[in-house]
Amino acid sequence: MVEVLLNIGGHLVREYPWWNRSVQGVVLIFLFGYFHFYVACIVALSLKTMRAKTLFVGSLYAIAIFANVIAPGHLGWVY
Repeated sequence: MVEVLLNIGGHLVREYPWWNRSVQGVVLIFLFGYFHFYVACIVALSLKTMRAKTLFVGSLYAIAIFANVIAPGHLGWVY
């Protein structure tokens, strides 16, 4: 809902053709933009030990470092 209000006010402009402030666009933005973050928070909070929580969060950082540092330079990924 916040994204719709920001879009109406001209503060958030989407260039995707499927957005257009439709119900389908809001659902897609939630699923691809927010849902996996909620799932990661639930998983991290549900882990029992501090070691498991630290490893989980550390693995998220490792994936981000790989995707932003190693992959573009060595694998030729472009985004």
